[in-house]
Amino acid sequence: MINIGEVLLISSSLASLTYVIGALIMALPIPLYGVKKWGTRLITDGIYATIWTDIYGLTMYIIQYINNLLGASWSYYYQWIYAVLVEEVDLYAVIRTAYVFASVSQDPAITVFLAPLSFIFSFLTGLITTTETLLVISNVVYEYTPIFVALGILFLSMPFRIGRNIGSSLIAFGIVFYSALPYLPNFLTSLGINVLDLSTSSGNITDTINFLITQAIPLLIEGTLVFPIAYLIILSGITIGLGSAISGYSARMPIPIEIF
Repeated sequence: MINIGEVLLISSSLASLTYVIGALIMALPIPLYGVKKWGTRLITDGIYATIWTDIYGLTMYIIQYINNLLGASWSYYYQWIYAVLVEEVDLYAVIRTAYVFASVSQDPAITVFLAPLSFIFSFLTGLITTTETLLVISNVVYEYTPIFVALGILFLSMPFRIGRNIGSSLIAFGIVFYSALPYLPNFLTSLGINVLDLSTSSGNITDTINFLITQAIPLLIEGTLVFPIAYLIILSGITIGLGSAISGYSARMPIPIEIF
């Protein structure tokens, strides 16, 4: 298990090393702007990385604060996603039962449903896999966000901006996804989508297939595939923007300013 304290200690040491290298470059008796420019950058990067190391605790507090501000809760989110899985498994059982009934039936009017049931069966299996994948992503975000942020600071502290992009992306990923991923159920509700509002049909096989095709499957496609993927794309876009801001590449002054 990665020790966050040790990671931050290494980050602090790398930030100091970056600063010292920058100071040494500035002290070189070489009147070349390209060389001196790196000295200025390294000094600034060292200070910047030190600040990030010092505000690690504050960063984690802000992440939790944004999460609360959105009205999102990881406990409720997990209850919701497990309930969705149960709903999908229940439908899976209904389809399997209907398929077995149709396959053993000698009535041609019933065996004709084997093809659509097989298609729905395969499609629902894919939806279950999608929900399980979302659950895995959620577990990674929930369990490892503190490590992602700490490792991001570590990469951000490396001299000559070797890990600047990776570091800023890790920090941004932790901030955005930990704060906003649990808001997914609220996001779906705001769109009028409630995948838990399904009542399994208990009629004959014709009613069951009609229920699956007209109600259950379309609602599950919207609530577990289309809009969750769209939401993840939105979060990814915010992550890219925030990562760019943290790396400093989107916050340049319109005119050059020499600090040192």
